[in-house]
Amino acid sequence: MQEIENRKMKKTIFKYIFKMQFRTTIFASLFVFALILLFDFAEVMRKYPISNAQETFFAIKLSLLRTPSTFCEVLRYVYFVAAALCLWNLCRSHQMTILKAIGRSPKQILYPFLSFATIIAATWLLALHPAGLWMEKLYEQNASRGASVENNRDIWIDCSQSGRVIFIKNICGDEIEGLNVFNLKDGSRIFARQASIEKNVWNLKNVAVINDDKIKSADTMQIPNAISSNLIELIAKAPKKQDVYGLYKIYKVQKKDRAALKTYELELHKLLSYCFHFLLFALVAAVVCFPINRYKTRTIVAIKVIATATFLKFANSALESLAHCGAIPPELACWAAPAVLTCFSIAALVWREA
Repeated sequence: MQEIENRKMKKTIFKYIFKMQFRTTIFASLFVFALILLFDFAEVMRKYPISNAQETFFAIKLSLLRTPSTFCEVLRYVYFVAAALCLWNLCRSHQMTILKAIGRSPKQILYPFLSFATIIAATWLLALHPAGLWMEKLYEQNASRGASVENNRDIWIDCSQSGRVIFIKNICGDEIEGLNVFNLKDGSRIFARQASIEKNVWNLKNVAVINDDKIKSADTMQIPNAISSNLIELIAKAPKKQDVYGLYKIYKVQKKDRAALKTYELELHKLLSYCFHFLLFALVAAVVCFPINRYKTRTIVAIKVIATATFLKFANSALESLAHCGAIPPELACWAAPAVLTCFSIAALVWREA
């Protein structure tokens, strides 16, 4: 009988804290979304002259299309603030003390936070982020009055296993411009103003072959077994305009082609690490608000939240810069700072609960 009552108590506490998080996160998200929309509308008004109602509605449409992508970039920080507010309210109203008095440890109280963080992280990765990119694409099309803006520039493809490194200046649809193929075996270089791929064969036009300081020109040339046309189609969009589905396809195809696209690998790990940030922020919020036997003001909690978010942002930016330069692998750049904060948070919670 006591075990049944204990299970009911756990479910009740779980639902109560889960609903509290949901309400706080929705309220904070709506507030931040409205704030971003307001600033974005002011920026659109600065760029586009507005003199009648039609132009006003057009400016509002542009703002509504661009705001979701910006909101997706800051949603994990919004959840961090919401989780910290929920835990702080539990501590301030002595609900945490009551929960501890009836035998609930801080670790058990964290379960609803980690569960909610997992749900919102999966929703962000699989639905919200792709939707934000899609709306940003619509924004670019409307801002350019229907003109196509789908292109990608300055792409490095490492095919060192086949003895080549490829640089593409620009991909616009099916057209490749400014192709450079560096042969690592003999030090030669092939430059083509235009190129296309058919059945994994590169067809080059206006070609120049540079070898031992000698230049040979040709109207056309073919390079067999370079990289597949499927990979070129997938990387027609820049890394930051790819969602997790597109990045995963590129990752599989590049492994099949024995190529390496470091910028796309970096972007894939960034999305996965940003997804993990939701869980990390739930742990850090607990460290910020615990121990439960000490009163903490809202100012102290806010300072710690801002300091943690700032550290994580600057650490990730610095490590990603090193990854872009090739100094460190993408995995280390994206996961080093979250791993350090996770270990610190778990150690702090275990120490305080002991």
